[in-house]
Amino acid sequence: MTLRSAILGIAVVLAVVMGAPYSIWMVRSSEITWSYFPTSAGFCFVAIWLANALVRRVREGWALRPAELAVIVIMGLAATGIPTFIVGTVLSILASPYYGATPENDWAGNIHPYLPNWVVPAPDGDAMRWFYEGLPKGQSIPFEAWVGPLFWLLSLILTVYFVCFCLVVIFRRQWVEHERLVFPLMEMPRLLIDDGGRPILRTTGFWVGVAIPAGMILFNIIGSFYIGFPKLNFNHAVNLQLSREFPTISLMLYFPVIGFMYLVSTSVSFSVVFFYLVAVVQEGVTRRIGYDVTRPDAFVWGMQSLSWQAWGGFTAMVLISLWMARRHVKAVLRQVFGGEQTIDDGEEMVSYRTAVYGFIIGMVYILAWLWRSGMDLHIAALFIAGVLVAYYGITRIVIQAGVYFLTPPVGAQAFALAITGTSVGGHNLVALGISYSWFGDVQSIFMPAAAHAARLGELYKLRRSMALALGLAVVVGFTSCLYFLLTLCYKYGAGNFGSWYFVAGGGAGGMAFNGVIRHFNEPWPTDWNKLSYFGIGMVVYSLLAFLQYRFHWWPLHPVGITVAPLWMTRLIVFSVFLAWICKSSIMRYGGISAYRNARPFFMGLIAGYFLGIGISYLVDIFCFMGEGHAYFHG
Repeated sequence: MTLRSAILGIAVVLAVVMGAPYSIWMVRSSEITWSYFPTSAGFCFVAIWLANALVRRVREGWALRPAELAVIVIMGLAATGIPTFIVGTVLSILASPYYGATPENDWAGNIHPYLPNWVVPAPDGDAMRWFYEGLPKGQSIPFEAWVGPLFWLLSLILTVYFVCFCLVVIFRRQWVEHERLVFPLMEMPRLLIDDGGRPILRTTGFWVGVAIPAGMILFNIIGSFYIGFPKLNFNHAVNLQLSREFPTISLMLYFPVIGFMYLVSTSVSFSVVFFYLVAVVQEGVTRRIGYDVTRPDAFVWGMQSLSWQAWGGFTAMVLISLWMARRHVKAVLRQVFGGEQTIDDGEEMVSYRTAVYGFIIGMVYILAWLWRSGMDLHIAALFIAGVLVAYYGITRIVIQAGVYFLTPPVGAQAFALAITGTSVGGHNLVALGISYSWFGDVQSIFMPAAAHAARLGELYKLRRSMALALGLAVVVGFTSCLYFLLTLCYKYGAGNFGSWYFVAGGGAGGMAFNGVIRHFNEPWPTDWNKLSYFGIGMVVYSLLAFLQYRFHWWPLHPVGITVAPLWMTRLIVFSVFLAWICKSSIMRYGGISAYRNARPFFMGLIAGYFLGIGISYLVDIFCFMGEGHAYFHG
């Protein structure tokens, strides 16, 4: 890592963690962090890459080297989950239990007695009221009310980040060398970085690809200034419904999805589409007969039964992946504990010894933290097992299948309670409710960024520098974002943002704590209904994985059932279908050479969309503050 790459990387981190919440809550422009290569990081990277190409033409020695560009893109990706899905959720849930309490929701009687005072800001004074309503004139921001709770919660979140980092170090060789996973989301920056981007800059296909999304967005920007000027509504879905009670099928163009899915296997893209259509039919038939899992879970956005089925497939995928990696893991453990130098860890971001001991110590701290917050150890163990399955599974799907938007089908809290039942006492239920602050709306998480860092570190001989880049991005990202968001909330009043997150008694806090109240009022034992769907998903995924392994001609990839019921899949499935059609046709009629020749065009679709959305956001800041023009998530 060089000084200039660190400075530019920090600048990108600041742009991501400040630009994203400012876009959503102040400008009312696009949501730019909701994916695993989001517009916030993508626009910054493409802009720096284009500027670097111009600098190279002026003076070769001044231009950033490929390794420096790799550091910059990774620092941006590492920060993308911080502003909304971590800090935004943390603040909304921690601020809500006292301010949002009403006689109707009965939080005071059921939740307040179990709230740990070292995690949740104290109700004394006006700190939380000012958070939602804004500071009175002459008052200063009461940072002291937040210092203790944020310190302890941040210590937990950073430990979870570190545990995920250690897992990436342990499994990198298995993923890259043994299974040869393709890391599709890294193909675009890699192609742009190699040889200074000069070959791809000279291709007509790349600029045609850039021109399509960028031109459409810029056309709409012009229309924003003139009443009656036509607009291209490519960002709005055309919904089709097969029959009454069936969910709609959305037809919407999303250019980054087309670009990234062009890089993955056609069996993966076909399977995502196929299993989504199966889920549509399954959900429609289930609704017709009036049967579903009746107890809803917080932050589960799809149909409950299908979500539990997908969670079973998710878990089976993780277990099968661990089984496939057993020899590698044994070799790592023998090297750490037995002193046998069986594999070289010089290419890893840290040594295997550091990764294994870091994982163990981190897990001990996480379990101790959860126990201290009110969870019994067996509840904490089930919960953190679900968290690790979710993080590992998401990372696996992103680096293998290139799925752009992804959440776990079911939360780890629901998984733990489905096994134990909800009659586990208020201390467990409230502690699980608080845990939604950092594991609730799970999108744009850190672990895929760490996996991508390991991949680019290998390609550009960075290795240990990538560990430093990740650490720098996380530390700068959290500290700057916390200060920035707290300042925004107290200056304008979080309740005035018009955001779902900051609805007093509702939003993220309401979803977390109203769920706790529901468990208080309607306790149930082990939920065999949910676990049955979970088991079905495990069996189906395992069968599909066996068929794929045993028969080379088998067309269905099992990853499809893990993402089929997610609401994001519904929104992007048409774009996935277009990518499959394009790649299948090109490969069939032109072969591998045609596929490679067409690749710059699809990379241009991604880069053009990033540039278009970034420019649209800048125009909104200067010309349409508070009345911005929002495009689709990401």
